Amino acid sequence: MTSNAANSKQRPLGIIFALPIEAHTFERRLGTARKYQGHKSVIFEGNVSDHRVVWTISGVGRQAARSAAQLIIDGHQPHTLVSAGFAGALAPNLEHGSVLIPNRILDADQQCIYPVGDINRILRSNNTLMNTNTTLITVDSVIASKEKKARLRQETHADLVDMESAAVAIVAQNADIQFLAVRAIFDTSEETLPPEVSQLSQPQSPMHRFGAALAAITQRPAAVTDLWRLWEQGISCSRTLADRLQQIAQTIH
Repeated sequence: MTSNAANSKQRPLGIIFALPIEAHTFERRLGTARKYQGHKSVIFEGNVSDHRVVWTISGVGRQAARSAAQLIIDGHQPHTLVSAGFAGALAPNLEHGSVLIPNRILDADQQCIYPVGDINRILRSNNTLMNTNTTLITVDSVIASKEKKARLRQETHADLVDMESAAVAIVAQNADIQFLAVRAIFDTSEETLPPEVSQLSQPQSPMHRFGAALAAITQRPAAVTDLWRLWEQGISCSRTLADRLQQIAQTIH
């Protein structure tokens, strides 16, 4: 997939979201976007002030995020890749909606990945952007219970957890492109997520996800209340996430 925009003088900021709700507010604020249809993904292009931004919704997990990151690199040559979305808190001091930019990423074997390029210097120059001594770990499944969160915290000393950032970081590192993760805290360290969350977060089409939600409500009617609460929580997190992404787009270019 190629575009004339990719060859323009200004290289864009590239953002990879996993889920539509994570991108919800950001997309609404940017308004009309150009679309580039890939084999499996759609790349969107818009502007924050005068700065070009391209983004896609990859789906959940390492492989989906890895493929989306490579697609953006191949088609749009971004100056920086951002893994953006929600995360679970492992550290007890992190609250709902807090947005963090960790300066360390742990992958599956706990190998530490650091942002490359001038990203640390740029972030340090704007104290409202950077979170020092903050570690994110990327895992392969939802860490739903507070007991599992506590165990992961004890084993890794990580502060928050997601399912995509390390994969995007490695793609960026291999391409010698700047990288950062920007994550809004969706669930605190003391929260246990409803059992349906693991099923709904599996890689699947929107129609299959809708069917899974209906099945969950049929099997456990109380799930409708839980899922509605999580939706509202997600919309709130998407607002604080969009605030930070817009700030980053105007700072890193």
